[in-house]
Amino acid sequence: MQALVKRARGPGNLELRDIPVPQMAPDEVLIRVRACGICGSDLKIQDDQHPYTPPVVIGHEFAGQIVKVGGDVKGWAKGDRVVSEQHTHACGHCRQCLTGNAFACASKRSPGYFTDGAFAEFIKIPAWLLHRIPDNLSFVEAALSEPAAVAAHGVLDRTGIGPEDVVLVLGCGPIGLVAAKMAQAEGAAKVIVTGIDRDEEVRLPKARELGIDHAVNVMRADLAALVEDLTRGEGADVVIELSGAPPAITQAFQLARRLGRVGIIGQPPTDEVAIPYREALFRALTVSFSYSSKYTSWERVLSLFERGAIRPAQFISHVLPLDEWERGFDLSRSGEAVKVVLELE
Repeated sequence: MQALVKRARGPGNLELRDIPVPQMAPDEVLIRVRACGICGSDLKIQDDQHPYTPPVVIGHEFAGQIVKVGGDVKGWAKGDRVVSEQHTHACGHCRQCLTGNAFACASKRSPGYFTDGAFAEFIKIPAWLLHRIPDNLSFVEAALSEPAAVAAHGVLDRTGIGPEDVVLVLGCGPIGLVAAKMAQAEGAAKVIVTGIDRDEEVRLPKARELGIDHAVNVMRADLAALVEDLTRGEGADVVIELSGAPPAITQAFQLARRLGRVGIIGQPPTDEVAIPYREALFRALTVSFSYSSKYTSWERVLSLFERGAIRPAQFISHVLPLDEWERGFDLSRSGEAVKVVLELE
């Protein structure tokens, strides 16, 4: 089968290769991948700036159709349309697994990083990780489920949005835009999303098209003054950091109101980032860090998609064949795209 393989460590070293179809275990299914989105972590693997174990097929934001079912699998059949959580190799018996938090299991090895992923014709997945794609979603639309589940886990499960909250989302990448729409769906009174000059071409206009209340270029406008004006000087009820930019991470703590909530999802370029610790302490902020997703995140996202509360097609700007992966990566990197999905026929 054709697959996009990170063949060795170092920048680059990424190529389409013919490799064998995966061999399933009895508790797994074999999925014909029909669509897989390009994630920022895929770009970081290309640049050798994200953990991975080569050689490995990259890609994890996928949707597909079951073509073979393992002998121990129940409840799934050939032809079922599915998406999948990312917790392959979770042990099933640690505290995290037993409390429904397999995403935090120390044994977890996510596909596309440490086991073969989904920029390929086929992928094998443990059946317990699967979710059924609603009938009214295409495979391309369903490929947005994984990044949307990351947003749901960080924004809805861990941070929380209340009715009439003023919500500030720092960063207007695909997850940032989905997070902003989720906040609106939860009843937020006002939602602000931010970007920089490179986002003026596509992503900030997309935020406005999506009906986000305020889409702000922080390089051209005074974000702090806007938040102060919208909140009568109190600060945002909730700040969601999704840019990964150190200045924005610092600002997240400064723009939340006293007793406000800060959700950290974006990945910074370094392990250590300065924060205004004493300011956060004396304002008694509730701070949550979040990564990956869990069962409830996926179920909420698929319900939101099925009901049309969030329409995934609005976030997908480019659909390309797998053999145009280089163009897709370039578009994702340049800011000329919102979400790029590679489609496999």
